[in-house]
Formats: sequence, C-alpha cells, structure tokens
Amino acid sequence: MATPEDAASAHHGPATLDRVPIVDISPFLHGSPAERAAVADLVDRTNREIGFLVITGHGFDLELLDRWFEISRRFFEGPGSAKRAVMHAGPTAHHGYHGQGLSGLAAKEGEEAPPDLREYFMIGQTDLSAAPFRTPEAGRFHRPNLWPDEPAEFAAVGGAYYAAISRLGAELMRLFAVSLGLPEHWFDDKIDHHFSIVSSIYYPEQKTAPLPGQLRAGAHTDYGSLTILAPTAAPGGLQVRTLQGEWVDVPHVPGAFVINIGDMMQRWTNDRWLSNMHRVVNPPSAVAATSPRQSIAFFLHPNHDAVIECIPTCIEQNAPAKYPAILAGEYMIEKEAAIATATTKK
Repeated sequence: MATPEDAASAHHGPATLDRVPIVDISPFLHGSPAERAAVADLVDRTNREIGFLVITGHGFDLELLDRWFEISRRFFEGPGSAKRAVMHAGPTAHHGYHGQGLSGLAAKEGEEAPPDLREYFMIGQTDLSAAPFRTPEAGRFHRPNLWPDEPAEFAAVGGAYYAAISRLGAELMRLFAVSLGLPEHWFDDKIDHHFSIVSSIYYPEQKTAPLPGQLRAGAHTDYGSLTILAPTAAPGGLQVRTLQGEWVDVPHVPGAFVINIGDMMQRWTNDRWLSNMHRVVNPPSAVAATSPRQSIAFFLHPNHDAVIECIPTCIEQNAPAKYPAILAGEYMIEKEAAIATATTKK
C-alpha cells in the first residue's frame, strides 16, 4: 500500500493541506444539491491530501456522548479487580478490557517503541440475533460483549452509543460515496451487518516520566474503512503527519468528531484516499501528573463478507486497479496476522 510519501507525489504537490480542516457536514445532510456537492468535493480533497477532517453539524446526541464519557471514566478509575474480570480473551478476541502497558501501536508498524500509556475497553455489535451474525464464518468477527457489573449503566449506555455512532458512520459512508462519484447508497449493503468496534480509551495521568520514545499512542495508521473519534480537550492530544512529514495538532472543537481514513478504505479507493499516520502525544511535563485524558473511537469495519475491490470510479487510464479483490473479514485477518508477526519480533 502506498505510504504518505508516495501519495505526496500523486496528489497536489506543494499545495497540499498542511492542517486538518474543520468541515460542517450539515449542508450535505440537509442542503441543496449544490451545497451537498461542495461538501463532498471538500471531503474528497481532504481525504486525498491528509486523510483527516474534523466534522461539525453532524446532529449526534451529545448528551449520550457525555454520558458514555462519564461512565467510561468511572470504570477506568475503579478497582483493578473489576477491570480484570472483563479482560479480553486474547489477541483475536477484542471485546472487553485491555490494560495499560500491554501493547504499543508503533510496534504494529514495525517500529521499536515502548508500550503505549493507555488502557481501553472494546465493544462490538450488541444484537447478534439476525441471520448474518449467526453463520459459521461470522463467528470469527462477532463475539458476545463482556460487560462489567459496575457502573451498572455501562452496558445500556455503551450499547446505545454503539447504535448511535453506527448510524452516523452510515451517514458518513454515504457522504464518502458521493465524494467518490458513486450513488449515495453504494456502501449501504456493504455495511448492513458490519463488524465495527467502539473503543473507549483512557490515558492515565503520568506520575512518572515516560520512557524514551514512549507516547500515549505511538504513530500508526488505522486499518478499517473509517474512524470516528470523540476526543477531549485535556493536554496531550492527537497529531497527524502531513504529506510534508510534519506532525500537526488536530484541532479540538467542542462537540465535533475527528474522522480519518483507514487502510482498508485506502485500498478500496485504489490509493486515491490516504490512510495517514497519527499519534497521541504526552502532556507537558508540568501538568502530566494531573492530566488524564479520554477519547472514544468507532472503527467502522464493513460486513465480514463484503468484497473489497477497487471502487469503479477510482480506476483511470493511468491508474488501473492495484490490488486483488478480498473479503473484508479476510483482509482484517491478514492485517492482524501481520501485526502479530511484527509485534512478536520486538
């Protein structure tokens, strides 16, 4: 897959974006054809050049978001025994709690780095009763969730958040379809039994100095189709790498979401769109001991049996399809195997 450096030569050269833009998507959701087209064009350019955008005007229930932040914080700041009781089952069983110091995202990219200074809790589909979730093949991607006993509202609020953010993800995939010159609902039947993950992430305060090269989250790309991130304004935040190789802060806008492209979408678009490197840096040392941070990520993975092959509008005379077709589930299995190999070598 093309790197950010490869992409630089294929896109707009020195005029490429050097910051993450803030995009109001309400004109796409509710506006005229011309307004919708303007938003779609901006999203296409942004995804080509930096792969990140901050969206406002999305209409998401911010009270639900705040409630999920609050309940997640209570879980992470609670007793270790409660967290260990819902520890995830292994490297391919993501649902449940993941403790601090057990993994590093930079290692997944083949880089030498200490473990990340974060812990997180992952949730998958909450209702697996429909037929597409009950096939033998689906079992690899859809597992029962692990819910802690406390806070008592954890499962209800987490499940409500998963459902609501999935709906926003579907809206964004429609925006992406129009941005790619496709019919608006082109992705709908490819994400109607998706195996997406919500990850509630907690970066504890740093009572001692990090190890050399240790970050809250090391530099990495995401490997699904898109990510919807709800950050907080606490010190020590998200940075993205520009095509010029500079790290820039992602702006924090209250009530906004950060959207970025994953490796699967870059492949799906024949490298037209960029799955870009990003990281979460440490807070300044003067405030590190009193500055925990939270974020909530939604990794939208398509249906496990969706065929990921070059989108028709991403094939041009001088840009034939670069990658063979692959099922989304198989792609993720290959990614996880490669990550496991890279991590084992450390």
